[in-house]
Amino acid sequence: MASALQILPCFRRMCQLSPPPRPSISFPYSSSSFSRTSQSNGRFVSGRVKAAASSSAATESDVRELKDGIAEFYDESSGIWEDIWGEHMHHGFYDPGTEVSGSDHRGAQIRMIEESLRFAGISEDGANKPKRIVDVGCGIGGSSRYLAKKYGAQCQGITLSPVQADRANALAEAQGLADKVSFRVADALNQPFPDGQFDLVWSMESGEHMPDKSKFVNELVRVAAPGGTIIIVTWCHRDLGPSEESLQPWEKDLLKRICDAYYLPDWCSTSDYVKLFQSLSFQEIKTDDWSEHVAPFWPAVIRSAMTWKGFTSLLGSGLKTIKGALVMPLMIQGYQKGVIKFSIITCRKPTQ
Repeated sequence: MASALQILPCFRRMCQLSPPPRPSISFPYSSSSFSRTSQSNGRFVSGRVKAAASSSAATESDVRELKDGIAEFYDESSGIWEDIWGEHMHHGFYDPGTEVSGSDHRGAQIRMIEESLRFAGISEDGANKPKRIVDVGCGIGGSSRYLAKKYGAQCQGITLSPVQADRANALAEAQGLADKVSFRVADALNQPFPDGQFDLVWSMESGEHMPDKSKFVNELVRVAAPGGTIIIVTWCHRDLGPSEESLQPWEKDLLKRICDAYYLPDWCSTSDYVKLFQSLSFQEIKTDDWSEHVAPFWPAVIRSAMTWKGFTSLLGSGLKTIKGALVMPLMIQGYQKGVIKFSIITCRKPTQ
């Protein structure tokens, strides 16, 4: 115990310092590729991504490494997150100016779900409410179970993490929802579902992990039923100005450090998502920047890590989780400086 007490002040200091150097792996999926996105056979094809994917076995190796890293990161970290924060592995939604210490953080996570549904105009009317839902990047299934109970819907969730899938199914069984929800290990870029199966396609903070945003959107579109709604809540970088071709070097460096810890490929902007959906003549495309509504979240996560329970759990969770904890201050910095945007993008699939 004495050694842990000695380490805790060091951990506090490390959370105030710069994180490890920028990553050595660079994934060839930057937002600049989306401006050249074209449509072929009803599918989005990004010229840069297509060329990169076909020209180099190293690219495939990098993508495999990314997916393995994501799975291992959540295998390690999901247990500690659930123990401290509960079953919803995403930001909370707060009123601007909310004090961190006085917030109901778990309630704010539920509010994030409700605000997302409200923004997308999801009906609670018996005839029009969603009946079949897919949760893309489901974590331990918090959103799936909530939506299944709210709408009486059938919900299927997918994740890269076997630990998450097993825990999600166990929680569904314990909550008496095994007949309504199910979870499996699957790739969001190659979903194991037939075309047009779901009238609500839900992605709560998983889009940032996708190395090919074009293919990600394609799959969301493919599995959505005609007239179905797609909801993406995700981390983005700021939209570029009319005279800008890329982010500033210091902004890129900040995001790359976060990428290294959280197993993220290159970031994209909200407008990149809009362009992808516009290419398919999607209806009712809406976006909003909810950055001010999530501002209390990361300070609260850091405070939870600084408690004795949080710190000792962190030490036992694994190196990947510890590495992620050390860059949490950079998320706060990214929001404060306007580099990171917490975005919602919703749209409805055309009926024909």
